[in-house]
Amino acid sequence: MHRDLLASRQICQVEVDEGVESLELPFKTTGNLPKDVVVVWRDSEDRKVHVYKNGSGQPEEQHHDYKDRTKMDEDLLRTGDLSLTLKQPTERDSGVYKCMVTSSSIIQYKIIPLKVKGRVQVQDQTGDIRNRSSSIDPTPLMADQSV
Repeated sequence: MHRDLLASRQICQVEVDEGVESLELPFKTTGNLPKDVVVVWRDSEDRKVHVYKNGSGQPEEQHHDYKDRTKMDEDLLRTGDLSLTLKQPTERDSGVYKCMVTSSSIIQYKIIPLKVKGRVQVQDQTGDIRNRSSSIDPTPLMADQSV
């Protein structure tokens, strides 16, 4: 059987700040996909982030770091929206994500770089680490030590 290879060459980088509720890795293709389609999202370490086959998500196949943190459109066969929602992203999630779509008649893939920017942390004179963006402290970072 002949298989068509369709590649999405448009690479769009997703960049968010750590602390956002969720982010979307976009991937839209033609609608009315065949029922035997398998969609696998993988991260930079080739771990399975999300697996869709047999008409639904397969959470037992995903890596434990992504458990309860991913979601795809439930009607993706009809809509062709293969975008992945990643909940509570952290700096550790930064990397290149790949989506591979296979069936008996098509193969598609997309690569999306993701950068999750961590919060800037400052160390005060007591050695405590605090988030500069989330705490407002009127005391200076470097206190005068002269006697």
